[in-house]
Amino acid sequence: MKLLYIFLTLVAAVVGGYLIINDFNFDNISFSNYLINALFIILLSCLAIAGIFYLIAVKRRKNDRDIMTIRQYYQYKSAR
Repeated sequence: MKLLYIFLTLVAAVVGGYLIINDFNFDNISFSNYLINALFIILLSCLAIAGIFYLIAVKRRKNDRDIMTIRQYYQYKSAR
């Protein structure tokens, strides 16, 4: 349900932004151009945010690789 509210807010913001920019005059051609540009910018922003989260996740995963559990440490210590 929360995702639905986010999408509805996004649609309202895009349409409201168009109406404010054009002094509440609606034209089909200019609206479709605005919509294409706005959705392209939103898509690129989402891809950039997803890329940043992916890089953070990869960095965190690499930091945990060299850490042993207590059991692994004692097995490693007794094998030497």
